Amino acid sequence: MLVISSEQIEEAIRDILASELEVDLRSYGADTSSTPLLGRGIGLDSIDALTLITALEKRFDIEVSDEDLTVALFKSIRILAEYVARKASERSSEVSTVGR
Repeated sequence: MLVISSEQIEEAIRDILASELEVDLRSYGADTSSTPLLGRGIGLDSIDALTLITALEKRFDIEVSDEDLTVALFKSIRILAEYVARKASERSSEVSTVGR
């Protein structure tokens, strides 16, 4: 079972922000885990946030439920990364249980 750390996911989030959303991370101070993704942070709009979530779903083979798509989820890079790590861990547990 592959375990993915929050730090690896944070790096993936930064990569997606830079490559798919063309965000200049240096200008937003996105080198820190506490950088907010919405509002005065990076300033993602709802479409950007959905693009980020879709890319994370594909990259980590997870599914983010509509109920989880709240402003709180995007409070910081760290919070989003911890959420994705939890979902990936749950997915990994499901896969290993099914495979038995």
